[in-house]
Amino acid sequence: MDLSRKIIILIYGRAFSFLISLVIPIALTRLLLKEDYGTYQQLVMIYSVIQAILLLGIPQSLLYYYPRNGKETHPLLVKQTWSIVAFSSLFIILSSFGISEGIKIMDLEHHLQPFIFLIGIYTGIMLLVMPLQNLLVLEGKESLAMQCMIGFTIIDIIVLPSAAWLNPSTLGMVYGIIGTAVTKAAIVLGYIYLNYLNKTFAGNTFYKEQLAYGVPVGLTAMIYVINVNIDKYLVAMFFSTSVFGVYYLGSLWAPIFGWFTQSASQVITPRLSKAHKENNLIEMRDLYNKSIEKLSFLFFPLTIFLILVAEPLIITMFTGKYEDAIPIFTIYMTILPTYSFRIGWILMASGQTKFLLRLALIVSAVNIAFSYFLITTLEGDDRLLGIPFATVTVTWLSTVAIMYQSIRTLNVKLVDAYPWKKIMSIVIVSLVSAVPLFVLLSFELSELYLLIISSLVYGIIFLYLTFRLGIWGETEIKLFNSLLSLKNS
Repeated sequence: MDLSRKIIILIYGRAFSFLISLVIPIALTRLLLKEDYGTYQQLVMIYSVIQAILLLGIPQSLLYYYPRNGKETHPLLVKQTWSIVAFSSLFIILSSFGISEGIKIMDLEHHLQPFIFLIGIYTGIMLLVMPLQNLLVLEGKESLAMQCMIGFTIIDIIVLPSAAWLNPSTLGMVYGIIGTAVTKAAIVLGYIYLNYLNKTFAGNTFYKEQLAYGVPVGLTAMIYVINVNIDKYLVAMFFSTSVFGVYYLGSLWAPIFGWFTQSASQVITPRLSKAHKENNLIEMRDLYNKSIEKLSFLFFPLTIFLILVAEPLIITMFTGKYEDAIPIFTIYMTILPTYSFRIGWILMASGQTKFLLRLALIVSAVNIAFSYFLITTLEGDDRLLGIPFATVTVTWLSTVAIMYQSIRTLNVKLVDAYPWKKIMSIVIVSLVSAVPLFVLLSFELSELYLLIISSLVYGIIFLYLTFRLGIWGETEIKLFNSLLSLKNS
C-alpha cells in the first residue's frame, strides 16, 4: 500500500475519533460541577505521566525491532513486548495501593487520595492496550488500526457520559474509565493471543536489548508529557480546581493534534529504520522532506483558522461559562506549526534516543523555571496567561534543536532539507483564505452559525487556491477516492 495512503488512513482514524470524542467534554462540562470536572482532569493528567513512564518506550521499540527481525521471530517479539508491559501493569497497581494506604495510615488529607488506587488500576489495565496500534501498523493493517481507534473512542463515548449521568461526581467518572479500560484490554489481549501467543516461538529472547532501546524513549516520552502538562501542574498548585477545569479546556487542543504526527510516525519510522540500517541517506532525506510537506499542508492552515474562530468554537462547545478558556486556547494554537518540524523520526530511526532524552530533560528544566518565573512575577489574569506563553516558547526552542540534529544526521544543508517554497506558499494561501473570516466574524450571528460558515468559507478558498498552485492535485484526489473503500491493498 502507498505510504501516503497508510498515513492518511491513520490520520483519518484519529481525526474522526477526535471529532466524535468531543461529545465527551461537551457532555461532562454540562453534567459535572466545575470542581468535579477539574478533579477528574487532574487524575487524567496523573495517568498520562505514569503511563508514559511505565510503558518504558516499548510501543516505540516495536517500530524499531519488528522490521529488523524475520517473520518467524515476530511471535517471540510480541510475547516479550506484552510480558514487559504486564510487569509494569502489575507494578503500578500494587504501588498505587501501597501509596493510597500509606496516605491513609499517615492521616494525610488530600482531595485526590480516594482515587489513587483506582487510577492505578486504570493505568495498569491501559498499559496492556497501548502497544496495539503500532503492532497493527507494522502488520500492514492500517484500516484495522483505524477501526480500533474509532471503536475504542465509541466505547468512551458510550460509557463516560453514562457514568457522569448515573453518578455525576469524580468517583463516578473514575469507575467509568476503568470500565472502558477493561473492555479495551479484553479486545487487545484476545487479538494478540489468537495471532501470536498461541503460535510456536522461534529465536532467543532479547529483553535487555529491547529495554535498552525503549527505556530512553520511555523517559523521553515521560518528560515530554511533563513538559506538555507542566503548565497544568502549576495551575493546579496556584489556582482552584474550577480554574483548572477552565484552563484544561483551553490547553486541551494542541497536544491532541500531535496525534496526526504520531500516525505518520507509525508508518514512516519503520521505513527510516530500514533505510538507516542499509545506510540509504537519500531515501531517508526524501521521506523526511515529503513528510514535512504533508504536515505543513495540515498544520499551518489549521493554526490560522483556529486562532480566528477561537471564541465561537469554545462557546459553542463548552457554553459561555468557559469563555475564560479562549485566550489560553489562542496562545496554545501557536504551537501547531511546530508539529510540522518537531518530528524526531530521523533520530529515532538512527538510534539517537539518548539525544532525545537529554533534550527533553533540558527542555523540562527550562520550562519549569520559565513557567514558575512568570506565574510568580505577573499579576492578575496575566499570571494564568503567562504559563501557556512559557510552554509555547520552550516548545519552539526544542523544535529548532530537533531540526538541527536531524539535518546533521542526514548530512544535508538546511536549505535542502525542507520544502521551503511549498511551505511559504501554504502560509500565504492560509493568510489569504482568512481574509473573508474577518468580515464574517464581525456579524452579529450565533456562535454556531459563525463556526459553520467560517469553516466552509475558509476550507473552500484554501483548497481551491492550493489546488490552483499545484500544492495538491490528481494524485491526492485518487488517494482520497481510494480511501473511500478503506481496504488494504
